[in-house]
Amino acid sequence: MFPNPCCHSVTWRERLSGLEEQLRPLAEKTAPLLLADSDPLQVWAAVLTCQKLGIPLFLGNPKWGEREWAQAVAGLGGGWRWRQGRLEGDPSPLNPSLREAVPGSHWPLIGIPTGGSGGQVKWAIHSWRTLSASAKAHQQHFGVDCVHSYCLLPLHHISGLMQAVRSWLTGGQWIVWDWKRQQQAEAWDPPLPGSFLSLVPTQLQRLLLNPQPGVVESLRQFRAILVGGGPTWPSLRQQARQLHLPLALTYGMTETASQVCTLLPEAFWQGNDSLGRPLPHATLQIRSEQGDPLPSDAVGFIHIRAKSLALGHYPQAALRVSGAEHFGLRQWHQQGFTPGDWGYLDSQGHLFWLGRADDLILTGGEKVMAAEVEGEVRASGWVDDVWVLGLPDAEWGQQVVAVVVPKTGLPAIPQELEMHLKQHLSRQLSPFKHPKRWLWCTGIPRNLQGKVNRQQLRQWAAQQLGISPQVS
Repeated sequence: MFPNPCCHSVTWRERLSGLEEQLRPLAEKTAPLLLADSDPLQVWAAVLTCQKLGIPLFLGNPKWGEREWAQAVAGLGGGWRWRQGRLEGDPSPLNPSLREAVPGSHWPLIGIPTGGSGGQVKWAIHSWRTLSASAKAHQQHFGVDCVHSYCLLPLHHISGLMQAVRSWLTGGQWIVWDWKRQQQAEAWDPPLPGSFLSLVPTQLQRLLLNPQPGVVESLRQFRAILVGGGPTWPSLRQQARQLHLPLALTYGMTETASQVCTLLPEAFWQGNDSLGRPLPHATLQIRSEQGDPLPSDAVGFIHIRAKSLALGHYPQAALRVSGAEHFGLRQWHQQGFTPGDWGYLDSQGHLFWLGRADDLILTGGEKVMAAEVEGEVRASGWVDDVWVLGLPDAEWGQQVVAVVVPKTGLPAIPQELEMHLKQHLSRQLSPFKHPKRWLWCTGIPRNLQGKVNRQQLRQWAAQQLGISPQVS
């Protein structure tokens, strides 16, 4: 069922055989396995073994703290737990209504964590069928036979997991790299012909802060460097073009099993700043707040239909009602999925992402997209990192606030830096979009995929300004 050249490795065969022996008692009980392990080969072996034995698998972040781990265990309500090589737990079955709601063709399910940064732990419910649809669409979109993947991302994250799935299904090589070691290296080994690398924007930025010729030369040899997990900014794209890096800007999320839109490197080199056209397995539409389709170039909510769509979320939805509807089986697979992103499609079908709807700041009756302001602050060249948010304001409703990490090596004089940033923004954005308050810090809390811990940072910013963090 899973053809893979790695099966010729005695070590790999022994690993799979040993894990199957350990997990076999879990089979046929529909008892879930919650797995959190920092060894990517162990995680991948568990994915394959659970598929073979019919065990529903929920992936976890090995860096979860005790509070997050307790949330995950409570959310599952029972089952087995594998944490850093140790198996424990009980054979309590999974929520029976979920088992009844999931079609046989999607069993056993694979739960991938999403939305756990600063909030409640939950999973997007996928299956080998949805992951395969995404992998095959990637293969078709780029017109390749074998997908060789160089993996710098953890497998509990969809971008890391899909790299393994793509290589496995196409008979390609899956090479696991250590991010810290690669980031510090002066040169990389040349990649296999036609290989893919996945990065988040902050990883790409760190590689290009002081670009090593040996690293840049290897980056140029990839078929594509997939960049997703957040928006890129003008200066980053400009530098990548100057270095002739084969960037493939992507749009996707855990719920879609990674990319549903991807810009080909050839179009990126020609100056296209969109996120590309939909992959073969997906269709995108822009809709109004009322759900009506909008014409080309009209801004609205991005609506997705795709064969790779998750079946729903767990356990939050499962706690509300019973039946298939609460897992989104009918809503997502018959009506599509609207993740809450703003954007538009041009006349040629290219997607332009403008930001999260919940990042929309309403100030003095005007609408400000935080991502647009962040992009221009980055483009100034004066900052290493920035996050823009809206906080309550008695006069304006909300005020635009920028949390900034000054660029390394610049004089640490906040007043001077603020003056330069204001001068830059005055040439690029309308005055109502300018931050009214500037906060300075040494680092913005982000996970490995570059996503901000919004709750933590919002509370910190509100505390610094002496106001409530709640949006009024």
